[in-house]
Amino acid sequence: MATKAAGKLFRDFMRKRVISTSVGAYRHCSSAATSAPKIPHSSKKGRLLTGATIGLIIAGGAYVSTVDEATFCGWLFSATKLVNPFFALLDAEVAHTLAVSAAARGWVPREKRPDPPILGLEVWGRKFSNPIGLSAGFDKNAEAVEGLLGMGFGFVEVGSVTPVPQEGNPKPRIFRLRQEGAIINRCGFNSEGIVAVAKRLGAQHGKRKLETSSSSSPSSDEANHGGKAGPGILGVNLGKNKTSDAAAADYVQGVHTLSQYADYLVINVSSPNTPRLRMLQGRKQLKDLVKKVQAARDEMQWGEEGPPPLLVKIAPDLSKED
Repeated sequence: MATKAAGKLFRDFMRKRVISTSVGAYRHCSSAATSAPKIPHSSKKGRLLTGATIGLIIAGGAYVSTVDEATFCGWLFSATKLVNPFFALLDAEVAHTLAVSAAARGWVPREKRPDPPILGLEVWGRKFSNPIGLSAGFDKNAEAVEGLLGMGFGFVEVGSVTPVPQEGNPKPRIFRLRQEGAIINRCGFNSEGIVAVAKRLGAQHGKRKLETSSSSSPSSDEANHGGKAGPGILGVNLGKNKTSDAAAADYVQGVHTLSQYADYLVINVSSPNTPRLRMLQGRKQLKDLVKKVQAARDEMQWGEEGPPPLLVKIAPDLSKED
């Protein structure tokens, strides 16, 4: 009897234990199923912000696609003003190098608006679409001719180019005059040399010839105001090496190598940063130099357009007697 009673008691105890455990498990599962996971408030905000951004991009793209080319060009040129303060924080020569690199890669605005016909002019037998150009000293090594002409300049002058590569003066050599919005440069004819420049200009010249031959109907703007650089005039500025004692030979070498790519040539005798260069501005020295350079140009064979005009760059601070 004691055994039966004990067994009954044990069975009752275990039955209650199982029921209690099952109910507990049911309750736990029930609470897990009925309470949905809550999305954090910040996550909802993030999704809304992402959706709004994507919507704005799509809407902006759709709007831009309906805007005429002239308006869009204006926007791009205005947007570059936002980048200028960044360049002002950099070392002057670093900023210059970055600007040339950006133009070489096409990371600059491209002017699609045609120049008004009233701005066109003809000088030295060359037709300029407008009289605003970029002088030598910016793109010294002809790295960014296409990008710079694409910005809307009527002409771009590369150089000064020296026969042999040279470093120029020690750095720092470009200094900002912030109050005047100007710079002073004392680079001293830093150049990658004639060979490097000839390779770049030759590649650009070949590319333009292919484009011209493949295009059956060039635009009237290109036809009327085209030079060897395409729809724009290209000048090549020649210099001499610091260590050279034969100045005329340096300029003659430049003519022989680079004149075939130039719409005009410049003999630079004005730099104050190259030893003995300004001595070439004397009457006799300059006369002899120009004669030799002109003879070198004229002995080459030229097509119907004839040889490129020859200019002389003199110092801006000469006296009346000089």
